[in-house]
Amino acid sequence: MRRFLLLISLLWMMTSTAFAGVNINTASQSQLETLPGIGPSKAAAILVYRGSNGPFTTVEQLDNVPGIGPATMGNLRSLVELGEGDAAPAEAVSAEVASAEETTAPAVTTTPTGGSDRLNVNTATQSQLEGLPGIGPSKASAILQYRTDNGPFTSCAALDAVNGIGPATVSALSDRCTVE
Repeated sequence: MRRFLLLISLLWMMTSTAFAGVNINTASQSQLETLPGIGPSKAAAILVYRGSNGPFTTVEQLDNVPGIGPATMGNLRSLVELGEGDAAPAEAVSAEVASAEETTAPAVTTTPTGGSDRLNVNTATQSQLEGLPGIGPSKASAILQYRTDNGPFTSCAALDAVNGIGPATVSALSDRCTVE
């Protein structure tokens, strides 16, 4: 019985240290991408937010990052931490933000014929998506979640795979949408 309790104690100690949270004030882009629902664009958005606003003082501030909504917050809350001690040095944060901004494709592009600007639904933020015809906060959030779960859209017509978006909505935004 003592051996069993010793084994259980050792396993508990090993697993409790193995599942330490990701420090959102010092994590790199690749570390942030290990979190559920956080892909390259959301990790970059976290770095940009952190670089612009300074270290997070509460985990709930992640909700202010474009693309992170209630569902993602529910997944992250128990997996992230603010950490102890100082946040990453300002120079390191600046370099990470510059790198994240360089690797994040622009969300708005101009058509080759000089036509109106189109929004890249693969890189757009929540608020940018909400600017599309027929897309409100819940549909924008659903697009972001679908993109996180399934990867980039191959065409604007593929938006009909998102819950709440049907052929009429896809048709209404076809001249404002791009995936390039």
